[in-house]
Amino acid sequence: MEPRIVFGEELFRTIWRVRPQANLSAPDYVMEQIRDALLQGQLKPGDRLPSELELAEQCGVSRGSVRQAMKSLETLGILTIRPGDGTYINTSMSERCFNPLAFTLLISNPSIKEMADARYALERDIFELILADDTLAEAIIPELDNNIRIHKTLLAQKVSTKDLVENDLRFHRLLSRGCGNIVLQVVYDYIMDFFRYYLVRTTSRQAERDLTTDAHERIVEALRTRSYSMAKQAAWDTVQIWYRLMVDEDEAKSGSSEKNISFSMDSQG
Repeated sequence: MEPRIVFGEELFRTIWRVRPQANLSAPDYVMEQIRDALLQGQLKPGDRLPSELELAEQCGVSRGSVRQAMKSLETLGILTIRPGDGTYINTSMSERCFNPLAFTLLISNPSIKEMADARYALERDIFELILADDTLAEAIIPELDNNIRIHKTLLAQKVSTKDLVENDLRFHRLLSRGCGNIVLQVVYDYIMDFFRYYLVRTTSRQAERDLTTDAHERIVEALRTRSYSMAKQAAWDTVQIWYRLMVDEDEAKSGSSEKNISFSMDSQG
């Protein structure tokens, strides 16, 4: 069955607003339009998008802005870019891939420190809940062990960064599911979906891959020994590593720096 192609007047009438909102960058505007079209059912998994040139003309933005938006949406798991063929809505996309919270965060462009603070605060609460009930810890330890074994296999097979990131996210979703609090689970899972974009950028480095495995093993050991301080320290170390990598990368690209920002574990509780 041929994929449904959305283009021209149909696309212009049903999806796109011609002029970007003043408070959005051009790439963010394009992403917001695709998000809205997905949520409204105007775009569906398997649909092929117009070319970069068509989208740029219909959105009133540059081709570079469209290309940047497409890359970000591909990283989030919303689009599949097939060189020489076209760009498609991912057929295996889950609802979380375009959840409003992840998109709002992406468009709001929070600072690296804000993201690090939020991630650490949520993980700290997850560990506290798991360790408050021995049955919760016992239930998820075997699944976490299996996830680590899979991660090591993926590393040995030299799979793509995307595959490593997806397995990393599965580890954290197991933790959030195991805490027994559905509200915390949903919020944390949505935020980690947002982190997917940034994890892909840093997990490509071998040092980060090795440190991720080490941190996950320390977290599991902390759950086995019922050590909240050990679990909290492992989470803190992981966030710190990610924070420094992101700061270094952003500094190299823009010349700006966040290194002067104090990021203290003690201040986080």
